[in-house]
Amino acid sequence: MEHNWRDVRKDTLQVFREIFMHLEEVGLLDMNSPIDRVCLYIVFQPRIQASLDETHTSWNLHRMRTEKHKSPRAIYELSREKAINRGYWTGDPGDDLATASHPSYGEDSNAPLPPLDELANDPEAPDYTEFADATAEREAGVFVNDNDEVAEMKAALGDFDYLADDGNWGIDAYCHAVALATAYFSLSDEE
Repeated sequence: MEHNWRDVRKDTLQVFREIFMHLEEVGLLDMNSPIDRVCLYIVFQPRIQASLDETHTSWNLHRMRTEKHKSPRAIYELSREKAINRGYWTGDPGDDLATASHPSYGEDSNAPLPPLDELANDPEAPDYTEFADATAEREAGVFVNDNDEVAEMKAALGDFDYLADDGNWGIDAYCHAVALATAYFSLSDEE
């Protein structure tokens, strides 16, 4: 499982991390600006989710050498069918939420570690610190967009298609959204 999370970070999320760092480096993203922050969310959240969904689908369909080249989905369906045919399928989905939520759930302490060169290039693990509220998160540097901010920004952007493929990983769509939102809010401030 740890290997899978590393692959998700490296192959699915790292590109977005690099885009965000690039936008900050060239001065196109200021996380202290509500406009930049909410436009970033509106433009990139669906792209990140699509990337995660694609990774999820790929994982379920990839062939595993140790399982006679069957995919996880095929293994599940075959075992389910076998259990139904033998009369012991209970419909039990597996471990309960409390068990599955334990921090060490799914860890194999006997699993080999990845090679050192891979560990050296592994993205940093996220910090899942719990915060009392959105204000505490913002003070800690974790920026949270509330639903009202997102709704207000979508209204300000009107019919702008922030989901369109701009051929530039969403960077052009983000820049266009920021320009539109900045113009909209500066006009509404003047009135």
